[in-house]
Amino acid sequence: MNWLAIAPAQPFIAEEFGVGVASLGLLGSVFLVGIGFFQIPAGIVASKYGPRRTALLGLGLSSVFSGLCGLASSFELLLVFRLLAGIFMSFFFGPGIAFLIPFFSVKERGVALGLYNGGFHVGSLIALGLWPFVVISVGWRLALAIPGLLGVFMAAATLSVSRGHENRGVEEKVELGALRSRVVWLSALGLTFSGGSWYPLTQFGILYLTADIGLGLETAGLLMAGMSVGSVLASPFMGRVYDSTSSKKKLIMAVNAGTTIGIAAMTVRNAALLALVIFFLGVLYIGAYTVYYLIPMEKVNGPEVPVAIALVNSVQLVSASVLPYFFGATVVAFGYGAGWLLIGLVSSLSLVVASRIKFD
Repeated sequence: MNWLAIAPAQPFIAEEFGVGVASLGLLGSVFLVGIGFFQIPAGIVASKYGPRRTALLGLGLSSVFSGLCGLASSFELLLVFRLLAGIFMSFFFGPGIAFLIPFFSVKERGVALGLYNGGFHVGSLIALGLWPFVVISVGWRLALAIPGLLGVFMAAATLSVSRGHENRGVEEKVELGALRSRVVWLSALGLTFSGGSWYPLTQFGILYLTADIGLGLETAGLLMAGMSVGSVLASPFMGRVYDSTSSKKKLIMAVNAGTTIGIAAMTVRNAALLALVIFFLGVLYIGAYTVYYLIPMEKVNGPEVPVAIALVNSVQLVSASVLPYFFGATVVAFGYGAGWLLIGLVSSLSLVVASRIKFD
């Protein structure tokens, strides 16, 4: 919710601060820069001091700065708060995976990670589907403050219920062999191209459906929420498919190809067809993120898992941070159709990268 609640608020932010689509793209980019550049430091901290401590610190502080976005007195200050929210969010997601996954056997990790990722998309479902109504009802400022307060509460609650469950050696020497792993780097690049389109789609999807397709804000939010519904419903299924499939390469190639076709199909101007496209993109995104996180985890030693996940996240987030800005700039110059085709072209590069990964 703290990641995406700002999406339905963008029309009101643009009006209040007098900024355009390109500036809103910058708002998305600084967040991704923050969360991307600090992934590896967060992974090193998690390997040394434990992923539980690191993840909960990140959850609490990222929520604080996400909530403060609702108090920003200028667009520049809003950019600073989003940058800080991104920085501290980097300390949550990857270390959270490293804390959770070792509790499960290798044959169960696909489902476990799928459910973990599914939780993220429950939040995006609320942010994109319900939050437009909240923004209209209480204003964009309070609508951003509420998820921040909820995140602080969840950090405190999780701290309480997880006491005594740290599962990683603490204060140990941190090995960085994962940073030299070819598989980890290829996974990072594959997720950059395959999953990178998620960022401009979630940031600009509602704006596109309202400004270009002509839908109301509430209807546009519900259509975009369909992507999160697809991700939530498919999260355990895609994990199970990964655990049981005999050809992981065919699975990820199919996911990559489907994502590319889906992004290109966003140029369709029929609301019903767009609803189907958006739903199936949600299914494909959860598949991409599940596979590209699990592959490195199977190729590195246990203590290096936080660093491997951090590298995958860092590369894909930093690289993808330019996509919202370039998408916005392309829209300004050539229209939304050209923007979606550009992102679809970027997504197609994932097929080249995946063909180079040795899955077995």
